[in-house]
Amino acid sequence: MKAQSKGSSRKQRQSHLSSADLKALRAALEAKRAELQREVSTDISEGTHSEQFAEVRDSAERAERTEEEEELLDLADQESTLLSQINRALGKMDKGIYGLSEESGLPIPLERLRALPWARFTAEEEAEIEQGRREKRQRTRAQS
Repeated sequence: MKAQSKGSSRKQRQSHLSSADLKALRAALEAKRAELQREVSTDISEGTHSEQFAEVRDSAERAERTEEEEELLDLADQESTLLSQINRALGKMDKGIYGLSEESGLPIPLERLRALPWARFTAEEEAEIEQGRREKRQRTRAQS
């Protein structure tokens, strides 16, 4: 038998969630995925059909429509990012490692998963990561 490295043993840890919890969380993830897929499709469609407004001669109306399209495409991008996170969570369910922090391997509390089923970290870890991002942005701005 081969010894597992510390990192791989963390990933092999089984979920702390009951089968009923997993079933409910999977249903929530799949429902959110279907909703986002529809929204992304709609936003992209509405955000890329400016040719329908080619007859608009008023530059203010054209500018407004261009701004609306950019907002729709930005929204579709954000929705696509969330969709990726949801697909990642579903993949982790399939591997039996859903509900464990990707940082520490610690269990993510059920209440956090109910509120944010695609959570990748515990709330504390997420706060630390975000604090690190803020500090990095501040250092970058200070250097500019």
